[in-house]
Amino acid sequence: MPAHVFVLNESNYRVCIHRGIVGLPEAAHDSKNKLATNDALLSRMAIVREGDYILFYITGEKELHGVWKAVGEPFYDDIRVWDNEDKLYPFRFRIESTEFCFDKPLRLNDVYDLINSGKIWSWSLSRASGTNAMFSISNFEFDTLLQEYIKINPFTINRKIIMEPYPVKSANLFEQVSRVNDGKLPRYEASLMSLLHKAFVDGDFQDIFGNYTDYLSYIPTTLGTEIDSLLFFSNPRDVRQITSYDIVEVKLDRFKRDSLQQIINYESWFTHKKVHGDINMVRVSAIAKRFDPDVIDYVQKRKVIEGKEIKLFQYDVSDNGKLTLKKIKV
Repeated sequence: MPAHVFVLNESNYRVCIHRGIVGLPEAAHDSKNKLATNDALLSRMAIVREGDYILFYITGEKELHGVWKAVGEPFYDDIRVWDNEDKLYPFRFRIESTEFCFDKPLRLNDVYDLINSGKIWSWSLSRASGTNAMFSISNFEFDTLLQEYIKINPFTINRKIIMEPYPVKSANLFEQVSRVNDGKLPRYEASLMSLLHKAFVDGDFQDIFGNYTDYLSYIPTTLGTEIDSLLFFSNPRDVRQITSYDIVEVKLDRFKRDSLQQIINYESWFTHKKVHGDINMVRVSAIAKRFDPDVIDYVQKRKVIEGKEIKLFQYDVSDNGKLTLKKIKV
């Protein structure tokens, strides 16, 4: 399972661990793209599931504090909790303490040492579009950070107490996803990503992708862009051994030539940077409402000439609001 890093100041961090709650802010009321921005934030919270580990990066101190665990399901709640009165943090998840609540934090330079050595590769304090309020790292990267924590902290099983636990709320987060077509289809690409994350959390689509054992989204690359989603596949006899990955690119409407070029660039980058050139470890999938004819033509020729498949999935939303995927035969 992934672990999630929330980026915040010292004051808001204290509220989080006192109340047992994490949250992401909504867009300002006067924002031109308020709905799109809110869906982008919601899509990040949507990837969290019960039992995932939670870390906090404190911006002023440049420290990483941990470790807590997500409880229940994500929800929307507009009751003010944090000190910043000019901003509401309504996209929320309850948390609890764990036996890994360490007194000494990791410093940012310690994390960068791990990044430089290649042990951490999805750390993302900033995005191409700006700052990052929350991002996720893989289970294997979390294990690396946990080892660093244990090096500088005497390990105990004493848990920190959540002094004023936040009350349980109904799991209503996905009611906030922006939709069109009589409230059925997602309005923005981030809206679609929210539904996709919900599906991954629920373990859906293993019949079409395979038995994935972990997943990440919004993964930074040195190309100046982010991979939409990445599925991990472990050796069934040794879950710590990753045998393959599936890069997933998502488009709200048309999957065009430039989208195709983007996903091929991701495939090449990931193959050379992350799996030492082993092309058999990397698969590629595309999700969209429709695919341009030249995209389908290229995929057909690539399969015949190179023997490499790009799986194409047309999405829809069922009457109960769940995302559905249909593989296009090419």
